[in-house]
Amino acid sequence: MKQFNMSRLVINLKTLIYLSLLSMFIFFFIPIKNSRGNCRDNVQVVHSNQSVKRQEQIVHPWEEELNFTEFDNNIGTPDGHYIVPNYVHFIKFGQKEFSFPQAVCVLSALKNQKPEKLFIHTDLNGFNGKYWDVLMSVSGFKEVLVINKIKLPTEIFNQTLRKRWARYHGGDVARMQILLKYGGIYLDNDSYIVRSLNDFRRFEFTVGWKPGKLMENQIILSHKNARFLKLWYESYRDNYKPNSWYFNAGQYPAKNILQKMPHLVHRVEKLFGVYNVKRKLYMKKFSEWRDYYAFHILSNRQNGLRNITENATYPVKFNEVNILKYPVAFRSMCLAVYPFPEEIFSNIKL
Repeated sequence: MKQFNMSRLVINLKTLIYLSLLSMFIFFFIPIKNSRGNCRDNVQVVHSNQSVKRQEQIVHPWEEELNFTEFDNNIGTPDGHYIVPNYVHFIKFGQKEFSFPQAVCVLSALKNQKPEKLFIHTDLNGFNGKYWDVLMSVSGFKEVLVINKIKLPTEIFNQTLRKRWARYHGGDVARMQILLKYGGIYLDNDSYIVRSLNDFRRFEFTVGWKPGKLMENQIILSHKNARFLKLWYESYRDNYKPNSWYFNAGQYPAKNILQKMPHLVHRVEKLFGVYNVKRKLYMKKFSEWRDYYAFHILSNRQNGLRNITENATYPVKFNEVNILKYPVAFRSMCLAVYPFPEEIFSNIKL
C-alpha cells in the first residue's frame, strides 16, 4: 500500500497557484495595455453594415477619427450606439446679457437634453444680468457649463467677412469650426429643445432640411469627421458671398451639396421645427408642439403676427411677466422649463 506524500502535495499546490496567478495577470493586464495603445492610433471605418469597432471602451466614438465611407445616414449605427457626443453648443458674441427667450432656450437644452457639457462659446470674459443669474441658480447648470473663450471669426480662407453682418456670418463660420473640433449638438440662441435628441446621436450628421428648400442650420448634430461638415466648410473657399445673408449658410450647401449627395446627412423635414412654425408658436395654443423634437422659435422676428387680445399684442419683447398674458404655445413652452413661482401654475389655464 502506497504512503501518502504530504510534502509532494504541498509543492504541487504551490505550483498550481503560481501558474493560475500568472495566467490571470497575462489575461487581464496585457490585452488592456495593447488595446489602449491601438485605440488612438487607428482610424476606424464606419460602414452601413457594421458598427464602430472598439477594442475597449476607452475612447468614445466621438473622440475617435472616423471614416464614414459607405455609412448609411438613414439607418445610423446598426446597434444604435452613439457617435455624436452629448455636448450642447451655444455661441454668444458681444452680448453680456441673455434675453428671456434665450434663457428659456438654454434651460430647455439643460432639462430636456441633459447634456454632459453645455458650452457657451464667446468672445467675452463672462456674462451678467437678470436672466444669467436665473440660469446660474438652476440646479445642474453650473455642473455642466463650459464657457469657452474664442474670437469672433472675421475671415475665412483669406476672405474678409462683411462687417455689417459680422456677428451673423462670423457665427456661421464659428459653428462649423466648433463642430469640426468637438462634434456635438449646435443650437442657435433661439432654438428650443422639446425632447431628447439622443435618437439622432447615432447618425453622422443631422439637420433640418426639406429637399427643394434652404438648409436650416439652427439645430445641428454632427460627428467631428462628418463628410458633409467638411464639404460645407470647404465650400466657403473662394466662394464667400458678403452681400448675401444666407447664401453660404443655407442656400449653397442645400443646392450644391445636399441636393446632389443627400446621403451625407440624416434629414429631419418637420420635427426640428425650422419651417413655418412662427404663427403656430405665437398665435395658437398648438398643443402638438410636444410632438416635435425642437423649434427655432424666431422670437425676434415677429413681423406678420396679429394681436391676440388687447393685452397680448405684437411686437413684444417677451419677459417672465408678460408672456403669461399670451395664451399661445410659446407660453406653454416657457412654463415647461423656466423656474416660475409655483403659484403661477395654479393661476393659468394651460
